[in-house]
Amino acid sequence: MRRMPSVQCLTEDLATFAAEADAWLRREPVLHNVLLTLVADRLSGDLPLSGGERFVRVVDGGATVGASVHTPPRGPLLGAVSPAVAWALAEHFARAVPPLVEVHGPVPAVAEFAERYAERAGRVAVPGTAQRIFRLDAVRPPVGVAGRARPATGADRDLLIAWAAAYAAETMPDGPSVDAAGQIDARLPHGGLLWLWERAGTPVSTAWLSRPVAGVVRISGVYTPPAWRGRGYASGCVAHATRHALNTGAAACTLYTDLTNPTSNRIYQSLGYRPLSDAAQWRFAVP
Repeated sequence: MRRMPSVQCLTEDLATFAAEADAWLRREPVLHNVLLTLVADRLSGDLPLSGGERFVRVVDGGATVGASVHTPPRGPLLGAVSPAVAWALAEHFARAVPPLVEVHGPVPAVAEFAERYAERAGRVAVPGTAQRIFRLDAVRPPVGVAGRARPATGADRDLLIAWAAAYAAETMPDGPSVDAAGQIDARLPHGGLLWLWERAGTPVSTAWLSRPVAGVVRISGVYTPPAWRGRGYASGCVAHATRHALNTGAAACTLYTDLTNPTSNRIYQSLGYRPLSDAAQWRFAVP
């Protein structure tokens, strides 16, 4: 049995969590970028609160030692916490919410959580998606890619929604259908957060940016329809979006890759992204 420190898990409202957990989250601005943007987007109103979110801060003697955000239907997302704090969070979620179907977070914290949660909740922990977190400080654009990048506009909204759904269906065929309209609508008014690569006036690839938090911008939503793959369009789009983020004030960019996709891992490294840490999803099944 793992010894646990005298930690306490506090469920807080968004404003309190944002104020109290912010300094701890910003100690690792790249590893915690998703958590930081989940909070920032809801504080700003870009993404409205659904009412089902759970903001959990872990304290030890009054000091923040961990954090997690739960935005159903997705499972909780953990910060880069110690094994003992991961166990404390698992105990909290086993007591406090209906049975989880998954959890996400950095390795090894997420595996520690999954082990303890499965034990306490009477579930079986099953490894899910394995990811790698990359960081970039200076971009190396590809050469010889035909076409150009442009920022997406409201006229591209339906295309972006359709491409997001196609990406989800391809990468998570057993998962629920995805409606990315909310995320797209949150980005469009800001300009420069949604990018398209065009060839002869036809959109052939896309990449999304998050708003900067703690000096870090995250690349996501990278998708090229099958008919246009293998021509470097995604590389061109990601490089341009990355350069735009750095030129407009970001100190670093980050992105997540699927470890089972060696092509994307190789491409991003050729642009200047370097491995920082691993992350994973664990699923919980009924025995």
